[in-house]
Amino acid sequence: MSSILLLAKQIRLRLGPKGYLLDSYLDLVLQGLNIGITSETAEIGTQAAYQLQLTLLSNIVNGREPKMPHPLCDWVQKIYEQHPEIHAYQESRTRMYLLMGLAEEELLKYVLSEFMAKQETVRIGSGDIVSLNELYERISGYVEESLLEELNQRLLRRFQLTPVLSAFIQGFADDLLFQLTWRDPESSKQIFQILLDVLPGEA
Repeated sequence: MSSILLLAKQIRLRLGPKGYLLDSYLDLVLQGLNIGITSETAEIGTQAAYQLQLTLLSNIVNGREPKMPHPLCDWVQKIYEQHPEIHAYQESRTRMYLLMGLAEEELLKYVLSEFMAKQETVRIGSGDIVSLNELYERISGYVEESLLEELNQRLLRRFQLTPVLSAFIQGFADDLLFQLTWRDPESSKQIFQILLDVLPGEA
């Protein structure tokens, strides 16, 4: 932490009477890093998996038309039709979790691309991108940009120990783990056991 403070002090001294610009910049950056902490990002990943159940999987396994069209609807519907053995289970939750297990890789790619697109509007965690960019440009006009970039890197190394992307994927994986270990009340089998039964393969 001391190396961050010393570098920030060096930049502030070079700014002279404009030192307040750095204080405003650091305020935005630190708040942004706090918003983007690992636990909250993991929760976003978990919620993304849950939203897929509500907006896509539940409609398919229950034969309902979605309120809003989903880009993966046709593809997931095809997967469901390719596995008629899933349809035999009475519990819609079982059918939904089985479908998630079969389509998980593509579904993760989709929610990950959406998450990454949103991250493009967020610089090192801050939601106030316009103000942050403006302050960055103003400070760079008074001190070497390399100093500001080094400060950013030190802040990221100190406060964002887990990459945001990894935290998001872990949150999504946590929900998948819950689904895989959920037990179908009718057959008393866990979802992963049923998937092993229905998937084709050779001994």
